[in-house]
Amino acid sequence: MAENVDTDIRIERAGPRDFLAVAALDRVAWRRNRHAEFIPDGEHAWRVWCEHALTFVARRGDTVVGAIMAFPCVDGRWFVHKVMVDQSQRGRGIGSKLFEALLAEIDRRGGEASLTVDPANDSALKLYAKWGFTQRQFVEGFYRDHEDRYVLTRPARGTGGPGADNAD
Repeated sequence: MAENVDTDIRIERAGPRDFLAVAALDRVAWRRNRHAEFIPDGEHAWRVWCEHALTFVARRGDTVVGAIMAFPCVDGRWFVHKVMVDQSQRGRGIGSKLFEALLAEIDRRGGEASLTVDPANDSALKLYAKWGFTQRQFVEGFYRDHEDRYVLTRPARGTGGPGADNAD
């Protein structure tokens, strides 16, 4: 099924003013998680991430309808922590636009990108492969004894690297 590309969507870097909208998206998206009994990231975390991590939002007018976030790690890689699109906005290419923006910025800054995914989430595994996350490591009990994950890695493609501009 082809996505309908939505031309009314703007993708831009998030800022401090976006954290409440992004945290609200996260709370709703988290309910679809297989282990939704555990808490999503709170507003306090999103406040910092919207200002200091690589966080992009998708806007329809003034409304945040999607977000993606990665943070730098001490080993030089970027860790993609969240990607979410409002349920009513799915299937319009918003998630793809968010990934394009984030991965382009990671490539500009240099370093590989990693993320984790539930091994039972076949659709996410296919999507992440599309974005170049081809290296796969199974980690038993990644979060808790019953929560296994794949750690997926996308090799570095950027022009950055040690000493690259990682500041905003």
